[in-house]
Amino acid sequence: MKVRALLLERDLSLRVGERELAEPAPGELLVQVDWAGVCGSDLHVLRTGDWVTDWPATLGHEVTGRVAASPGGELAPGTRVVVDSRVPCEGCAGCAGGDGPGSAGGPHLCENLAWFGEACPGGFASHVLVPARRVAACPADLEAAIAVLAEPLAVAMHAVSRACPASPERVTIAGYGPIGALVHLEITRRWPETAVTVAEPVPARRQLAAALGAGLAGAIAGTGRPRLVVDAAGYPGSLRDSIAGCARGGTVLVVALGHQPEPLLPADLAERELTLAGSNGFAGELSQAVAALAADPDRYRPLVTEAIVLDEAPRRLPGLLTAPAAGKVVIRPSID
Repeated sequence: MKVRALLLERDLSLRVGERELAEPAPGELLVQVDWAGVCGSDLHVLRTGDWVTDWPATLGHEVTGRVAASPGGELAPGTRVVVDSRVPCEGCAGCAGGDGPGSAGGPHLCENLAWFGEACPGGFASHVLVPARRVAACPADLEAAIAVLAEPLAVAMHAVSRACPASPERVTIAGYGPIGALVHLEITRRWPETAVTVAEPVPARRQLAAALGAGLAGAIAGTGRPRLVVDAAGYPGSLRDSIAGCARGGTVLVVALGHQPEPLLPADLAERELTLAGSNGFAGELSQAVAALAADPDRYRPLVTEAIVLDEAPRRLPGLLTAPAAGKVVIRPSID
């Protein structure tokens, strides 16, 4: 079947056109996309072409929509779902051991992990084809414009669980893009008494952080060295700054996909007993994220700061490479 989609060509130009999707087979779902979120990793692909395995590419891994066809009867047509963005190989040692928070393995530890929208056509399209086992169903009353946050919220939930076995007194977050903002909201959802300070240079993002209850600092070094620093920025030197801004015995949690080498002094980690923790995607938290959004949608509503239709995407997305949005930009691929 032919679907309308945003197509990224090898020369990194964007256009709206048609692409061919196979008809769904038993075990697969055809999903009509309601909203797809624009992630920082999507912007990295637009800038570099990294990770794409087949051209032209249709990006978009933060996806919510309604089941249009389910040949195997796994879900009823019309059921709202969010897509599990992980595309694991399912044959390596990392994939073994189940999929869930605290498991010894799972897709997030896949040695060959790829992502929806890069390894296969993604959600910047009117329809997507996904394995039925790789979706989470949503309550019927959860609005689509909030449900689209489930995938990045699952990422934030996993990251917080990696770094915070107990309530931290103070936290610094470097970078207040959507993941930084969701980490903030997840920390304060679990521990309302935790004081969160944000280091973010973009005025609109600083304004959003303040509106959501965070303190503001001009730089990581000005936040008083808490025992947890979250690097959600990924600028050259952000990891070094995060380590310098963390208290002795503390943890630096890396969620940003920085792509520049970082010079580190091992003695800084050893002599100050710092823990350096990475967090990759999520491990079974997608349904938990859906439940959190359904329980308190107004908590997350301010994060969606811009909505565009598919035809606007070739013009709008390149602008985000130089002028980031205040919060999450979402794309509406199909209009009923």
